[in-house]
Amino acid sequence: MIFKGEKIMLRPVELSDVEQLLNINDLEVRQNLLSVFPLNRVREEEWVRNLYSNQRDVVFAVVPLGQEKLIGTTGLHQIDWVNRLAEFGIAITDKRYWNMGFGTEATKLTLKYAFEYLNLNRVSLRVYDYNKRAIHVYEKCGFVHEGRLRKARYLNGKYHDVLIMSVLSNEYFQY
Repeated sequence: MIFKGEKIMLRPVELSDVEQLLNINDLEVRQNLLSVFPLNRVREEEWVRNLYSNQRDVVFAVVPLGQEKLIGTTGLHQIDWVNRLAEFGIAITDKRYWNMGFGTEATKLTLKYAFEYLNLNRVSLRVYDYNKRAIHVYEKCGFVHEGRLRKARYLNGKYHDVLIMSVLSNEYFQY
């Protein structure tokens, strides 16, 4: 399944994407992700091979239109089919594409998939309080603040809060 927007398309992640996926090891990229351990080619290939082996996670490559190489990934994780909810995640790992609207469009397309194709009722996310750029994108895409995990993230000698945000299907369709 491929979703196209004005600037990007979302497509399945392929083994040929592994080289670009290794951008995730960049310190500036990694400070905004939940994962803290470095990844090598073997681990990334293993991740891609197992990516579609369950129905609890859906991950897309974020690819600028007219190009083939991914600039990041987006997806829905820990999908609960009974309660119709999932956790959203996104990483634009190629910093050359930051602040150009690619993350916003990828977020909107992923929400479209969640609510219009999977019939989910709730999509939530966790974001670090210092990641102002991401918080702005999430608010622009309809996510609302609903909680705070105080001092739940340790980075560079300091603790930070983790914000919990979500969007419900009725809010999405009104948006």
